Amino acid sequence: MSALPFPSSEYESRLLRLRSAMQSVGVDAIVVTRPENIFYVAGYRAAHIANRTSEFHAVVVPATGEPRIICRALEAETVKTQWTKEPRLFKDHEDPYQLLVGILKEGGLEGAVIGLEEKFLKVSQHRKLLQYVPGASFTDVSGLVESVAASPSAQESECHRRAARVTDIGLQTGMAAIAEGVYAYEVIGKIHEAMYAAGQSDFDKALVAVWSGPRGGRMHDTLTTERIQNGDLVTVEIMGVDNHYRAGAQACRYVGDDAPAHIADAYKMVVDMHDRARDAVKAGATNGDVFDAANAVYRAARGTDYYRRVGGSMGLTQFTVDLVKGKTDVLQPGTSLLIQTLVDDPVLLTCASTVIVTDHGYDQLTQPIKSLNAAA
Repeated sequence: MSALPFPSSEYESRLLRLRSAMQSVGVDAIVVTRPENIFYVAGYRAAHIANRTSEFHAVVVPATGEPRIICRALEAETVKTQWTKEPRLFKDHEDPYQLLVGILKEGGLEGAVIGLEEKFLKVSQHRKLLQYVPGASFTDVSGLVESVAASPSAQESECHRRAARVTDIGLQTGMAAIAEGVYAYEVIGKIHEAMYAAGQSDFDKALVAVWSGPRGGRMHDTLTTERIQNGDLVTVEIMGVDNHYRAGAQACRYVGDDAPAHIADAYKMVVDMHDRARDAVKAGATNGDVFDAANAVYRAARGTDYYRRVGGSMGLTQFTVDLVKGKTDVLQPGTSLLIQTLVDDPVLLTCASTVIVTDHGYDQLTQPIKSLNAAA
């Protein structure tokens, strides 16, 4: 059985579509360095770790000829599991940019127009590329691979659905684990165990976050050792994974008896915003249409426009599609979206779920939790 995440035919189809996009922007080759995009092009599962631990990790995709991956010699066994032929490996004391130069020379690309994902390069990497290939003309193609990946295949959509099942199981487990006196790490541990038991395939991309406190906790803080207290609001954020494709969900629980009226009212608004945004999702709608649906609820309640996005795309990349005010990008069938509405006044409150865009609306992939009751 192949270790590739998808059949070779899937990567061949992606390459054809990517080359068409390359032709439309006038480049002779692209150097793919964003880990998500390396995975998309080559099926290399170690791309995120390789990107963090090496000076330069990339896939070179020429307009004609074979794509080539560059990675550390340490990963010689791992690189056998990806799709491209003849990987180019460097030892840690060797210069990976020399491998890039060699690949370009082999393809007659020393003086070519080469696309770089500048948004995802370090300044030092960009300088090295200019230094090592002085005859080339470099141009920014950030977002090019993402534009090809914006229309997922049926197999990718199945990954979204399996990731959503894992996420739902994790969220249900987390809600049941919340109780007075429990530590955040205990809730996080139970969620992770449940998600892997449910079939989660990757350890590097999953996210489980738990924040708690009388104001809902400190969002994006990574501390796990605080004990949940009576009167706390507990915020849980989960992203489950299947083959690197993520689905997300968020929910809140009030610990104790009924939540105070002003908090319950604010949460009702957040849930109404979520539902209105979700119901605006369909192929052909714009990002701004989804924002406007949620914003109508917020503006009626608060008298001003909502201050943040109402979500964005899930799957291999996060928020490539951004549901913000005024965005005119059109939603495509098969795209997974996190519908995420939250406020931090009077406290941190959130309701979020993942849907998949269809021709006539959406399919609900993860289930929103619409009650602050402490009982699961």
